[in-house]
Amino acid sequence: MKRSFFTKTTVTWSLIIAAVLCLGVLSAAPAHAQTSGVSLWMDKLEFAPGESITLHFTAPAGLPTNAWIGIIPSSIPHGDESTNDQHDISYQYLDGMTSGTMTFTAPSTPGTYDFRMHDTDTSGVELKSTTFTVVSSGGGGGGAASIVLRKTVFAPGESITLSFTAPAGLPTSGWIGIIPSSVSHGDESTNDLHDIAYQHMDGATSGTMTFTAPEMIGTYDFRMNDNDSGGRELTSITFMVQ
Repeated sequence: MKRSFFTKTTVTWSLIIAAVLCLGVLSAAPAHAQTSGVSLWMDKLEFAPGESITLHFTAPAGLPTNAWIGIIPSSIPHGDESTNDQHDISYQYLDGMTSGTMTFTAPSTPGTYDFRMHDTDTSGVELKSTTFTVVSSGGGGGGAASIVLRKTVFAPGESITLSFTAPAGLPTSGWIGIIPSSVSHGDESTNDLHDIAYQHMDGATSGTMTFTAPEMIGTYDFRMNDNDSGGRELTSITFMVQ
């Protein structure tokens, strides 16, 4: 009888302790760790150096007042707030706001940049990003590399049409492909190992391409590469499948 009573009691207390621990884990989870209700968008995706940019946003309730949005070069790996903090070109705090607009100035150097939202300014996480391109006013005629999307959120399998400009004189094997955003930027060979779909530019300095959005929900980039044999990434733009 003593052994039976001890076993039953032990099992009962084990269940109670497990339930308490589970509740403790759930209550300890920070509200700002979730990304529901987060969005960033602009009225257009291409700007001249120094041009004013109006950014629209929504953010979860309950974020610290030092949650922030900043302009980060697209080549910087996503996810870690501290890394983004080391490379931000400009930033603004949300100050508890859950929606609104912010006005930024486009960087003076042509290239591809992201607006990235972060849950705090103290070793936090990146919640959301959206990409834009700064194009030199003298960069027409194929002088600058850019990829432009009319929108940046798509359903799985949805048709995506992008427009692009590319420098003159690229090899015909220069290409644009869909790469998961988690893949590091810069190296064409790395992009080539992870592309989900691609098309060659065939020497064109501008034009449009139509792709199909990946079936798997997630964050992806269109990345332009200067050739298909150990080349380099020229520019990129990020989009979501959800």
